[in-house]
Amino acid sequence: MRTRIVLKEKNLPFDRIVLDLPNKEQKQEWYLALNPYGKVPVLVEEGAWVYESALCNEYLEDKYPETALVPPEAGAKAQMRLWVEWCNSQFVPPIIGVLYEQRKPAAERVQEKITHNQAKLHALLPRLEQQLHSQEYLMGQYSMADIAFTPFLALCDRIGLNLEDFPRVRRWAERLKNRESFEEVKIGLGA
Repeated sequence: MRTRIVLKEKNLPFDRIVLDLPNKEQKQEWYLALNPYGKVPVLVEEGAWVYESALCNEYLEDKYPETALVPPEAGAKAQMRLWVEWCNSQFVPPIIGVLYEQRKPAAERVQEKITHNQAKLHALLPRLEQQLHSQEYLMGQYSMADIAFTPFLALCDRIGLNLEDFPRVRRWAERLKNRESFEEVKIGLGA
């Protein structure tokens, strides 16, 4: 979803190819030739293919710098990448943990795992709240850092994460949902 958001933000045409992930279409030989990890997304352009959303997004920024989604200064660019890394390593795993448990039949769910992951997420929100103290987006201007969080912020309601105690995070999430590119998240989540 994140790479499709970048494509939309940059107003680049693309073909969306939907794989049947539950039936492991991404593990078929033809797909593994594009991405040996068998994960999505893969970005294929004439003469290049890239996998892993952060790398796909950097490739798109390098190749199509119009509608910049990365700060031009090296220090700010590094800070933006740190936010993307923090999202991937800290914010995403507990969301996936809750979703994994919620998808199990009720009798097999471990409520302690759900509660534990929700608590981990709740403990992370003050850092985002502080970063958004005097700005609308993580880097001031809308950037790849915000894009990294977008699909996962969209899941907060689904996983029972209440943002009411974090008004800046809640308003930021609403701003992200109001962007035209959010349509790709709705498609990706089947919303």
